[in-house]
Amino acid sequence: MVLLFSLSFLAPILAAIFGLSLAGTMLWRKKKNAEIRTKSMEQVANELGLTFSPTDSFGLIPQLQGFALFDRERGRWFNHGKITNVMRGWEGETQVYLFDYSYTVSTGKTRKTITQTVFFANDKNWFLPNFHLKPERWWHTLQKSLGIDSDINFEENPEFSEKFWLKGDFEALIREQFTPELQGFLTERPPAHLEGTNYYLLGYKPKKKMDPDETIWFYRHCLEIVALLQQKKGEALLKLAELEKVKEIKLHD
Repeated sequence: MVLLFSLSFLAPILAAIFGLSLAGTMLWRKKKNAEIRTKSMEQVANELGLTFSPTDSFGLIPQLQGFALFDRERGRWFNHGKITNVMRGWEGETQVYLFDYSYTVSTGKTRKTITQTVFFANDKNWFLPNFHLKPERWWHTLQKSLGIDSDINFEENPEFSEKFWLKGDFEALIREQFTPELQGFLTERPPAHLEGTNYYLLGYKPKKKMDPDETIWFYRHCLEIVALLQQKKGEALLKLAELEKVKEIKLHD
């Protein structure tokens, strides 16, 4: 009887000790993995000739809140993302970054943290139209066939149009921005997702934290996209100014 009483008394204590030990082990492992990730990303930055900061010392999140990545893909209550392992450099007149972005989503009883690698380019000479480019999936095709939604297509390039779902403001300017050269490059080497607005450009693979080798490849791939956009930046600014002027005239009519 005494033995049974002792076991019933000790069981909750032992369970609590086990739980705390397990939680401590998980926290230690999480911290250790983060340290390993930071060290590997710093090595990537050195190889690419970029500066490195383990934290967001540049205040990037406030700049990027308008993008779908930093708004749509987060939970309702746990929507404060975190940027770490920031690489920074220049490509001509374009300031470029590569970093890890983590956000937490809630599924009711559980929470899940998602981390993905993001490329960010900032060029004050750009004036990109608002656009979002991503792979076209079967549900996009269904939406088009039902007349529920549609995207921007190029009759002269059906392969590009079938591969990508392209949406945004100022369709005429988007068509000008997506030159045959840019379409051909993206068709052969798709970047997953691209978002642009004003002088900002994002590139990423949703929910994908890239390993060092893939990070290097992705960065160089995005630099080629930047180079193609740089060729159009002067023309794009003039076109957008014309469209804004027409829009203003219509508003005052």
